[in-house]
Amino acid sequence: MKKFALSLSASAVLALSVSSQVAHAQSSVTLYGIIDAGITYFSNVNGHSNFVANDGSIQSNRWGLRGVEDIGGGTRVVFVLENGFNLYSGTMVQSGVLFSRQAWLGIENSTYGRFTLGKQYDFFWDNLTQFAMGQVAGQYSWHPGDFDHLAGTLHINNAIKYTSPNYLGLQAGALYAFPSQSVSAGTGRVIAFGLRYSNGPLNLGAAYTDTHDLGLNGPSQAGTTFFPNLPATPVLASSVSSFGVGGSYRFGRSLTRLLFTDTHFRIGHDNGSMPTYEVNEVFQLTPATTLMGGYWYSKLGSQKWQNGTLLLDYALSKRTDVYTSATYLRASGGAAPVFLGGGAAPVFANGVYVGTGQSSTAVRVGLRTLF
Repeated sequence: MKKFALSLSASAVLALSVSSQVAHAQSSVTLYGIIDAGITYFSNVNGHSNFVANDGSIQSNRWGLRGVEDIGGGTRVVFVLENGFNLYSGTMVQSGVLFSRQAWLGIENSTYGRFTLGKQYDFFWDNLTQFAMGQVAGQYSWHPGDFDHLAGTLHINNAIKYTSPNYLGLQAGALYAFPSQSVSAGTGRVIAFGLRYSNGPLNLGAAYTDTHDLGLNGPSQAGTTFFPNLPATPVLASSVSSFGVGGSYRFGRSLTRLLFTDTHFRIGHDNGSMPTYEVNEVFQLTPATTLMGGYWYSKLGSQKWQNGTLLLDYALSKRTDVYTSATYLRASGGAAPVFLGGGAAPVFANGVYVGTGQSSTAVRVGLRTLF
């Protein structure tokens, strides 16, 4: 989604003062961000209904700095520093980490592509998030636990990333990340690849990411212990590899989107795959009113999840909108109905959910502004 930015001159930013001067055409630093707040009703959180004042639901709250310097010959130095924050408490999303979402520096050229170094996203975020209903409706519509990274919860430290120039609508990329010194600081080695194609109303994308030594909290992220013999606690996965393909086609005011992802877990002596199939439709009722509806199905062994979401969004201006959404989640086969970021971990016995109810509904009303 387009971010509306306030441009500041590079010299003003370095001096940490606000200037009314117009930034040079060749070099600029841009301040941007998203603020989202609202109230959500959950029909089933560990057997109880609950109203919650929460933020960052339709889009995670963030502010960032984006810089570009033209060094001649069609080449530019670029950087992004981006922080996630909690609106209601004023705290950072990740304690002690200033730029928890992105922090990278690189060089780009329209002929040779872009080369960047730092904390970055993989190609699920770059190439496939645009086809997911969570991209419009937010966190309660993402696939279980966001294990396929579509919501951007995988922030890759120590990454070297290359993205090719766009050639006749086709663009490719690759990423390699060195292991973090500690798992709590990030992940082990990461290898990722991506491919995307755009031609008028048609958009296609593909992505693959292989992550070693990744910490996962299945119970609170997705209502699962992954495998029956694992405890209902955070675990360290020796390998998490994901593959995905997606596409969209725009016809008039209607945008049809299809998505498939498959994530393979290796945890101790256990391993298994979680395929997810999704279809959703975005319809522009009026220039200011957007309606979206979608459904996905996911499974891991005998565990199954189904999610249906409706969202209505009304733009008050180019920067600010109000929205309401309703999401129904059903889990079975030993899994619990847990929305991403939707509450405390449920109760398990021998890897099987023993709480109350196999489904939960999240109804939200919110306000979002961009800057």
